[in-house]
Amino acid sequence: MTVYKKTKIFLLLSFPIMFFGQEYNATRFNHVLKQLKLNPSKVKSEFYTEKKMPNAEDSFIAVVPFLKEKIEEDYLLYQNYIVITDAKGEIKSKYLDPAEITSDAIMLEGFTIDTGLYHLNSEVRAFGVIANYRNGSGPNPHSSADISLYYSQGKTLKKVLSQYNVYTSGAEWDMKCNGEFSEDRSVIILDEAKSNGFANLKIKTETTEKIGREVNGDCTEKKTMKTSLRTLKFDKSAYK
Repeated sequence: MTVYKKTKIFLLLSFPIMFFGQEYNATRFNHVLKQLKLNPSKVKSEFYTEKKMPNAEDSFIAVVPFLKEKIEEDYLLYQNYIVITDAKGEIKSKYLDPAEITSDAIMLEGFTIDTGLYHLNSEVRAFGVIANYRNGSGPNPHSSADISLYYSQGKTLKKVLSQYNVYTSGAEWDMKCNGEFSEDRSVIILDEAKSNGFANLKIKTETTEKIGREVNGDCTEKKTMKTSLRTLKFDKSAYK
């Protein structure tokens, strides 16, 4: 059992897994919106993000979220364009992701582009788009991150993994010390084994659970950890 001062327990949930809100080129941004014929008032510029493609010359990945529907004041539906552009913002490939992204009590905070080494086979290198969420509750904090994987295919893109959760943290506590905390943190590992020509994806998840209790003015912490593995296989058009 570990003993902490009261302020230390909250730090367990105060660091996000992903960073977002990257700087972007305003000229490129405006040119992309013009080509997509999107009303700038429907696009939250703080959600827009872009990143240089490491495996393609003069190519940038951009995520263009736009407001699809406002159901209530705090209940919004977004949809994403995923585009590949040149340095000037001229679109080479574009894809309108059919998946809806909800921002309500669990608020959408932004997107991160992941250009890791997702070599799905000898010809395909995918990239990830991570949606980050968080609520505003003190006694019941919650944050999560979901990843989708895409690769360029001519003038469009192919989506092979949709909104797969890779991070979740939450707690129920008294905002002082006493409470229960949990965190699931996953990494994607490319397996040598293949299904339908694409590498299997091994999902390694580390689950951490903590119980905090106040004892004689200090916080005591009991922590348990476990690791689990899951394999996703490519089936016709996507990983399942």
